[in-house]
Amino acid sequence: MSTRETSVAGQFYPSNATEIRSMIQAYNKILDVYFEGNTEIQNLKPRAVIVPHAGYIYSGFTANIALRLLENSEVKRIVVIGPSHRVYLKGTSISQYDRYATPLGSLPIDKFLVDILKEKFSFTCIPEAHHEHSTEVQLPFIKAYKPDVSVVELVYGDENPNKLADVINYLLDDTKTAVVISTDLSHYYDINKANHLDSICLNAIKNLEVKKLYEGCEACGKIGLAAMLLSAKERSLKPVLLDYRTSADTSGDTSQVVGYMSAAFVQNHTVTKKKEVLLQLARSAISEVVGNPVNLNLDALIKENPWLEEEGASFVTITINGNKLRGCIGSLTAYRKLYLDVIHNAKSAAMHDPRFPPLTPKEFEHIQIEVSILTDPESISYDSLQTLKSKIRVGIDGVILKDGAHQATFLPQVWEELPSFDIFFSHLCQKAGMPSDCLKNMPEILVYQVEKYKET
Repeated sequence: MSTRETSVAGQFYPSNATEIRSMIQAYNKILDVYFEGNTEIQNLKPRAVIVPHAGYIYSGFTANIALRLLENSEVKRIVVIGPSHRVYLKGTSISQYDRYATPLGSLPIDKFLVDILKEKFSFTCIPEAHHEHSTEVQLPFIKAYKPDVSVVELVYGDENPNKLADVINYLLDDTKTAVVISTDLSHYYDINKANHLDSICLNAIKNLEVKKLYEGCEACGKIGLAAMLLSAKERSLKPVLLDYRTSADTSGDTSQVVGYMSAAFVQNHTVTKKKEVLLQLARSAISEVVGNPVNLNLDALIKENPWLEEEGASFVTITINGNKLRGCIGSLTAYRKLYLDVIHNAKSAAMHDPRFPPLTPKEFEHIQIEVSILTDPESISYDSLQTLKSKIRVGIDGVILKDGAHQATFLPQVWEELPSFDIFFSHLCQKAGMPSDCLKNMPEILVYQVEKYKET
């Protein structure tokens, strides 16, 4: 039976079980006092958490808060996702061992889930990537709080945040699975600059603003954070910030600090309602246009959800037979009430996408619908291809390309199919009716982001 042996026991955390339990008890003695006045946080049942991965003397307390809350959740497996620090990776590596060793005892690796993820997401195992501390330091906590769960370890390098978000979404489809995202924040700045840079990360997480992560956040696990925020928005999860501190809290040295934070993601019933409303609106519109009966009181829906009358820009995407595109039409700018925009684009995606024949009533029974709400497009200034590459966030940005009478857009979701800058823009140029190397003509480029709501 193969084992993922410990690599940093005795360095990042004690190699002795008694010492680990003593540290956790000390953390919880402080935490129990805090929870006395914060029972709402104490009773959270996270679907996912963010935790730091430094040595326990620096970040153990911060990680412990989040991982202790997993004790409230009735999960049977926990997937730990962290960045690779030791080896360069293109993509993500998945552990293929049988067990994961910790000083508190081993945990079984969920081989069945490993096999599914390998097939579904084309993961492979790169053994040298699994001497990684960002994931390993979480396992003793998991063993302490959820001793009977199985685990999976994912270590990523140069990865598309959208692909990793798809992985997280797939995992969270199972209510018995929890996800742990590992990251530290800024590294080796003085305390004032560290606090400033880390506040960018914290605000991005608090508000689920992926864009803000790329405006100064220096988290080493920023790809994992971006993926988690993308998934949280799609799944209507609410972030709850739990703790923030720096290494100065332990060392007293404020000249060169490292930042640490933890957060929990729980179900956000307000956003869940928004998802249900938008998808109901789109499906009813499509049902009507293919000739099926519609049971929707639109006036009542608008009265209950007045935000539908605000101006908004939407795209409606229809897929069939799994994930096969069947229609996609949308608006790039907000110029009419959101509910009208969704209804119009839903009907157009079903009946007037020039790439497909009109949707039939029979096909309607097998479609999946996705509604994307767009932010206002922002122009990107650039003086070279290299500058443009540095400003486009692969997996995050939707892109509008304009050159005279030529114009085309790709939603951020398209990065999943065209995962590199060169391939993405080559296809976008062609979609606009121009040569695949049209970027050499310096066309106008605008970017936007989306809130994505998809039927599951």
